[in-house]
Amino acid sequence: MIKQLIEKQQIFNLTLKFLSFLSNWKITQSLILPITNFLAWINILLNRPEETKDLEKLAEIWKQLMPPDGQDYFKITNITEQTAYVEIHLHCPLRGTGKVHTCYSFMNYDRELMKKVGASLTVIESQSNSGKP
Repeated sequence: MIKQLIEKQQIFNLTLKFLSFLSNWKITQSLILPITNFLAWINILLNRPEETKDLEKLAEIWKQLMPPDGQDYFKITNITEQTAYVEIHLHCPLRGTGKVHTCYSFMNYDRELMKKVGASLTVIESQSNSGKP
């Protein structure tokens, strides 16, 4: 029951808004990384993804670790010999703000998820500085 509640896209979006709110003050900005670490830990605990070296599987695992009712927002766009490219198409509250450092803190959640399954994640383009969806 709790798993179904916290894995809702609406909860994911509210969490982003809450983190964005915290990013408004220097004193609370330092809370973002511990919060994203904790949320990633909960996700890993609930979903128990398996570690792999297969890029296609890693991309699928990343997508599966996102809210089940929001899968259309998370796209696997290309897989090459060394890299799986994915995109997030939901509206980030940081879009167009120029807060790249804050975006990096938010994306810690995704980096932690991927680290637990044997991969690394690098943000190539951020909604915060590109303004793109």
